[in-house]
Amino acid sequence: MIATTPRAWPITAPVPDDLRGVWVRTLLQTDTLAEHAGAPPSDTTSWVRWLQTSRWHVDLRVPERALQARHVAPLAQQTPAQLALLAEQQGFTGVTTVETHPTGEVCTWLRHTDFQPPSLHPDAGWLLFERPDRLVEVGIHADYNEVWERLPGSSGCYVALGGLDIDGRDDGRRLLLAGHYLARVRPRQRGWPRGMPPGLSLTEALLTQPERAHDWLDCEISFGTLHEGVWQVERSTLPELDGQALPCQLHRLDARMAGVTLPVRPGAPTEPEAWQILEWDDPEATLG
Repeated sequence: MIATTPRAWPITAPVPDDLRGVWVRTLLQTDTLAEHAGAPPSDTTSWVRWLQTSRWHVDLRVPERALQARHVAPLAQQTPAQLALLAEQQGFTGVTTVETHPTGEVCTWLRHTDFQPPSLHPDAGWLLFERPDRLVEVGIHADYNEVWERLPGSSGCYVALGGLDIDGRDDGRRLLLAGHYLARVRPRQRGWPRGMPPGLSLTEALLTQPERAHDWLDCEISFGTLHEGVWQVERSTLPELDGQALPCQLHRLDARMAGVTLPVRPGAPTEPEAWQILEWDDPEATLG
C-alpha cells in the first residue's frame, strides 16, 4: 500500500440514529414531472435507493424506462439511444445534516459528487416519520413529496471511506456501508465546462455537446449487498456492473486508514488499497 497523508474532513454533527440505514423510495409526487412531455405527476416505478450513515449519504435513482432498455455492456458499446436513457439516471453522494426546528426536522444533502450537472437549488426537505421504518420527505426548494421505507438488514455497522490518489490526496471516490448494503462512488474524470449554467439536466447538456457523452456518463454510483467477501452489485449508473459479483474486503488498519480490496470491474486487479476512514463505528470489524 502507498504512504498517505489523508485529508482531514470537517466534523459535522451526526444525523439522528433513526435516519441511518438504506431507504427505498416507494412514491414521488411532484408537479415538475408533468413539465416533461408524457410524464405523470407521480412516480412509483423508478429504482431508488438512499444509503445513510451517521454523516454521509449515497443516492441512486434509475427511471423505469432506462431499466427496460438496459444493455449490460460498457459505455463504448451503448447506442446513442441507450446513452440518452442513461443520461436520465440520477445519483449523488456527500454529507448529510439535520436541523431540528419547532415544526420538525430539516434534512440537507450537500452533494460532493453528482451524476447530474449542478442544480439551481440546495437539496433539502422536511422529514416526517409515519412510523420507525417509514418517512415522508417534503421539498423545501422544490415542490415534491417522497415516501421512503427502510430496508431490513441495513442497520448495525456503518462505514464511510474516502479514496486516495497516488499522492495521498482525496480523489472523490467513496465506499459507504450500512448493515449488509455497500455503495461505491467514482466521480467522472472530466468535469463540467467552465461557464456551464446551473440547472441544466445531463440530457440537456448532451443535446449541445453529444461528443461528451462517454466522458460525462462515466461516473459510477453502484449499490449492492456485501456478504461473505462478495459484493453483489444490484444496480449501477454503469450498466456493465449490474448483477456483477466482486470480491470485497474492508479492514480497519488504524484510527485513520483502512485497507480495501475491491476490483473496479470483474477481472480487474484486486490488490489492496489504502483508503481514508471518514466514519467507522465498529473499530474491531473486518467487513467482507
